[in-house]
Amino acid sequence: MFAILKLGGSILCDKNIPYSINWENLENIAIEIKEAIEYYKSKNEEFKLIIVHGGGSFGHPVAKKYLKDGKFEDMEKGYWEIQKAMRKFNNIVIEELQNFEIPAVSIQASSFITFDNDSNLHFDTNTIEKMLDKRLIPVIHGDIVIDEKTDNFKIFSGDHALPFLSKKLNPDLSLHASDVDGVWDLNFKIIENINSKNIEDVLKSLKPSNKEDVTGGMHLKVMECYNLGIKTIIFNGNKKRNIYNALLKNVKGTLIN
Repeated sequence: MFAILKLGGSILCDKNIPYSINWENLENIAIEIKEAIEYYKSKNEEFKLIIVHGGGSFGHPVAKKYLKDGKFEDMEKGYWEIQKAMRKFNNIVIEELQNFEIPAVSIQASSFITFDNDSNLHFDTNTIEKMLDKRLIPVIHGDIVIDEKTDNFKIFSGDHALPFLSKKLNPDLSLHASDVDGVWDLNFKIIENINSKNIEDVLKSLKPSNKEDVTGGMHLKVMECYNLGIKTIIFNGNKKRNIYNALLKNVKGTLIN
């Protein structure tokens, strides 16, 4: 079993309160990941996991401060400020995972990832793959990176990381733990399946997030995950047992294929 799990910033903290942490959720997530590890161990099945988390109440407010008319300014200072905020957040997440003896290790995107002149990610996954071979759990976070096309900077979000890693590494499951039960339609019902028949209508119906989110919200999640060729599920990470159930391929949400 090989899964890539994206933990939305909205389930780890309150985006309206800078530098906040939802400690109860974080602890529950750690417990359920540990239980999933033990489940596969009891079945003598290999279990590999990559965790991705967003900027939450750490990265977003700082990034927004340096974003002027669609471009980042004063980045001689701002690049480090955004890095520092995300390092702090990432350390908190990893320390909690380590408290439950989960072998989590940090991957800092801003130190080696860029967007090239064609807006494609330049992202060498060799280190991540070797970590997985050594039974480590890489934890990569949203960050600020250099954008060669605009000769400026760009947010590398968790919603970029998950589809890229899914395409490159071909996991069994690609999982988005969000703060909603899935993707809602215009009648406030969960869309159980997004595919070629309804993708255009779904994207049109999605509105920008009104939170401090500079990465694109649900629209980007759906767009980036569509047509990966990998089972991708958006589900509610706030609900207890959902992380565990998702890692066991048994969670309710929106399936994108």
